[in-house]
Amino acid sequence: MYFQSVESAHDPNLDYVFKLYTSAFPVQERRDWPQLLGIIGNTSEMDLKLILVGDQIIGFVILWHLQGWDYIEHFAVDPQQRGKRYGEQVMQILLKGNRLILEVEPPETTDAVRRIRFYEKLGLCCLGVPYQQPCYREPEKEYRLILMSNYPHESPDVYLQIIEEIKRKVYGR
Repeated sequence: MYFQSVESAHDPNLDYVFKLYTSAFPVQERRDWPQLLGIIGNTSEMDLKLILVGDQIIGFVILWHLQGWDYIEHFAVDPQQRGKRYGEQVMQILLKGNRLILEVEPPETTDAVRRIRFYEKLGLCCLGVPYQQPCYREPEKEYRLILMSNYPHESPDVYLQIIEEIKRKVYGR
């Protein structure tokens, strides 16, 4: 397994990413496709990586490199490849030597509970800081989410600082 960065909005593999992106994430949890294309290769902190096994793309991850943290904006494995522990392998690679932070839905559905448990098994913990994800389409609307990290013992001020950077750089707020 390895990663391949997408450097241009003209990368032919973006057709695959588009299909997986739009099927894996509800509309309120994703950017408009033209907006995403506009930041690929134009925003130094953002890195869209294809996940490959051999020569087959099996998923993607969108990372933001921020003040000593890697923020995972989106991470998806192709439904036909699920159950092969690829998601676990990707996360183990991303966790090596990195401080990760990501958003999850509150444990109000079976899928949300499953996702939280997946990340907890890998060593991430739910953070006790309140977090509202800005809406990609409606600036005045926000969604209550939970932040998880593999560095759960930082001071609340550290988390508040990274939350502000996420909102400013990732969501443009």
